[in-house]
Amino acid sequence: MIKNKKENNFTSCELVSGKNPVLEVIKNSTLQVNKIWLSENLRDQNIKQRITSYAKEKKIPFYTVPEQKISSLAKNHNHQGMVLSISPVKYLPVKEIVEKSKIILVAHEIEDPHNIGAMIRTFVAGGGNGVILSGRKSAGINSTTIKTSAGALFHANFARVANCVNVINELKKNNFWIVGTDSSAASKSIYDIDFPEQVAIIVGNEHEGLGKLIKKNCDFLARIPVSDKVDSLNVSVAFGIVLFEILRRRIS
Repeated sequence: MIKNKKENNFTSCELVSGKNPVLEVIKNSTLQVNKIWLSENLRDQNIKQRITSYAKEKKIPFYTVPEQKISSLAKNHNHQGMVLSISPVKYLPVKEIVEKSKIILVAHEIEDPHNIGAMIRTFVAGGGNGVILSGRKSAGINSTTIKTSAGALFHANFARVANCVNVINELKKNNFWIVGTDSSAASKSIYDIDFPEQVAIIVGNEHEGLGKLIKKNCDFLARIPVSDKVDSLNVSVAFGIVLFEILRRRIS
């Protein structure tokens, strides 16, 4: 098993498994691929040929191994007979995220990597690319995030910071308006907000939401009107609704 450690601005080596994530790495990622493992039971010859040709061209070691080895590497996730090891994902300074983005996702203290991966996939689908992970409890970019995003995260840029309020201040200095998602009745409906051109959407922890200080520093607190039969929405679902409402306004 390859452990996940942080060194400087990098996440340590990660294992990527499954057809779509592996092919996305091969097709689009600028990350270095270290090793590739293929199951001896892999039946899709086209996929196998594509991966082995890539490995030979890039001089990447690849191994045909028993199915049990693949399952062990992938921790029994749906690996579809393939696993590869990638070099670290580099976290950029917030300044670089700002320079490259018109709309930014700030994921604050999101602990479940599945939620981060789902939000990234939705964000990239909507044309976004700037993601800031804030807070000390925030999950980083790991193999689960990669798999959940179905490789979409390779089309995004990332920063990671501890203090969300400092990020908010930096974004405001660069003419971004801060939209905090909040389900309280005091927040304004997303359908009643006139969203500016440059927007940062902040989503909070799955259990606690956004803290008081963060909410105080937001320009808008936005809520999604839902039926009284539902207490709340999953954070990745809520983010998708807010994001595409903002995008809908821009094209309407």
